[in-house]
Amino acid sequence: MLNDQIDKAGEWPVISPESEEPKPAEKPQDEALFMTMFVSHPAVMLLVDAETGRIADANPAAAEFYGWPAERPLAMNMRELDATSWTRNDSWLNELAAQGQGLFVSMHRRADRSLRHVELSFAVMPLHGKTTLFCIVQDNSERQYFEALTVFRLRLLELADTASTEELLTFTLDEAERLTGSTLGFFNFVSNDQAVLREACSTNAKTDNCGHAPHPTIIDFGVSIDVIQEMKAVIHNDHASLRHCNCKFAPHHSAFRELIVPVIRNGKVMATLEIGNKPVNYNEDDIRLVGMLTGVAWDIIAKKYAEESERKTQEALQHTQKMELIGRLAGGIAHDINNVLTAILGHAEIVIEAMGGGSPYADNLQNIRDSTMRAANLIQHLLAFARKQTIVPEVMQLDAALGAEMPMLQELVGEQTQFRWRPGAREAKIFFDPSQLDQIMTNLCANSRDAMNGEGSLTIETATVRVEASECYAGHPCQTPGDFAAISVIDTGCGIEKNVRPHIFEPFYTTKEVGKGTGLGLSTVYGIVKQNKGFLDCQSAPGRGTRFTLYLPLFEAATASSGKKVEACTSNHENRKRILLVDDNPAIVQVIRSLLQKSCYEVFSATSPNEAIHIAEKSGESIDLLLTDVVMPEINGKELSEKLLTFCPGMKTLFMSGYTIDMTTLDGAADHEIHFIRKPFRISELTSTISAMLA
Repeated sequence: MLNDQIDKAGEWPVISPESEEPKPAEKPQDEALFMTMFVSHPAVMLLVDAETGRIADANPAAAEFYGWPAERPLAMNMRELDATSWTRNDSWLNELAAQGQGLFVSMHRRADRSLRHVELSFAVMPLHGKTTLFCIVQDNSERQYFEALTVFRLRLLELADTASTEELLTFTLDEAERLTGSTLGFFNFVSNDQAVLREACSTNAKTDNCGHAPHPTIIDFGVSIDVIQEMKAVIHNDHASLRHCNCKFAPHHSAFRELIVPVIRNGKVMATLEIGNKPVNYNEDDIRLVGMLTGVAWDIIAKKYAEESERKTQEALQHTQKMELIGRLAGGIAHDINNVLTAILGHAEIVIEAMGGGSPYADNLQNIRDSTMRAANLIQHLLAFARKQTIVPEVMQLDAALGAEMPMLQELVGEQTQFRWRPGAREAKIFFDPSQLDQIMTNLCANSRDAMNGEGSLTIETATVRVEASECYAGHPCQTPGDFAAISVIDTGCGIEKNVRPHIFEPFYTTKEVGKGTGLGLSTVYGIVKQNKGFLDCQSAPGRGTRFTLYLPLFEAATASSGKKVEACTSNHENRKRILLVDDNPAIVQVIRSLLQKSCYEVFSATSPNEAIHIAEKSGESIDLLLTDVVMPEINGKELSEKLLTFCPGMKTLFMSGYTIDMTTLDGAADHEIHFIRKPFRISELTSTISAMLA
């Protein structure tokens, strides 16, 4: 604003006034009368030597307006006063004098080095034999600012239809900088509990200060505390002497001045606007100007902000619903495919065992078995995305658990990548399956490695975060408030295009070349995090790298299991024990019955829970082990186990499923220990598990 006005004022257009200016004094008595009026008049008046530019005289009103001692103006030149004089030639005052009278606009510098918009009316008069300009100075700063704010408001209303909240804030900050001559600007939203600030930046400050850091608290903002607690504007013209050592600008710039103005509505500070590094000291005029600016902008921005928050909430809900539907579909498909794979694998192993190693088809059969296991592994990724992966969570100290994985992760990303581990969660604990944590970190680090093509830096950070309800509404990745452990994986890779980001967690979606990726890595991470009641955020831009942040509930907020555990497998073998096999898929029943009979177990089989109950009633207490699918029509495997225990009190239960489940959902099963085997399984895996249970 100042420079713009100076450039325009540099043309110093002379406008002939409609009313006549005071005529020069021609007689001694007139001169005395003029000087009396000159000294006593409240208007700012100057007498300027048109030839030299020296200020011949200034009335008391001028000394007060400019802030100089009464005698100081007499030692000054007009060029010292006029901030636009550098744009004019040396004879500009003589050119004005040649016109006789008129007016022009300019910018005048006061004693405190602040600039004011002025309009000068002038007339030529002889004084002591010299051509003198008699000037009346009118301060038009308020009018100029009002006009600028009117233009700003109209422009802001135009932008509001298409621009984002961040763009509107940046435009507002840029205008605040322009009007005050500042070079830094920040806009901070204050949450309802007056505890958290959300940052937006001016164009000048954006590069160095607006990253993707977690939402800071008030105490992180230093001087902003004064504004929020005292609910009034604060000026710091000597930044180095501030009592807050963590001032907002200090980490990024050598800020020597700043002005912070609050936006107050209904007795609360809703936001603060901060500007800094004005060449001269901030003053009350700046407070008034920036206050008017924020008043004009706030209602428009607040409405836009509320609309965006509502839209983001709706989009997040729709995205969650879409992913839930995809997850159900994926989980259902995985269940059916796992049943098919169980039958294929079982029959293949029966044939392999029957034909022996000398068969000409041994390699073919081995390939069938290996391919089946690879397919089963892919299904596991789908189950992870669908949040149906088998988990056995335990309480773990996050930093310690991740620290143990660092050597493996560093080896995964390669020696050419700079690897950093920054633990910050301290003693924070989570309730999580260690194998799933390993799966998450492996997928994210492998993804970062591929994005960097083997070069760059990868940083893994942890922290504890408290998320308030107001932040959830404002668009925080965590959709529910609470205490979380945050894990961030940050790379300097190629980044992710804006149009790609909404799809990165969808299964089988990949931007890699054919054969370079399955598209299940990030979907697996998404499923695991959601299965554990956590949240996932991705911040990325092309050429600027990517930051994935996982928010996992702290242990105090999690629900631990009842203490049951999954029994480990052993190699012991027990013959002639009675097993009741229950699965609603006849092909599964056929192959598993054959496998168990070959292992010398006596097998009763059923394809429905009611049939199994009927068999148990007839067998009395002779059933040693129930091998049952978890998901079945009529009643599920857990309920079946509870019913059968009324007939067979000593019966063990081994659950199996291709649509695997959270082991903690089996809490309350009548058995003292929970045993589970995932479809498809090898003969050796099944028999060793059963042997261990019946030993």
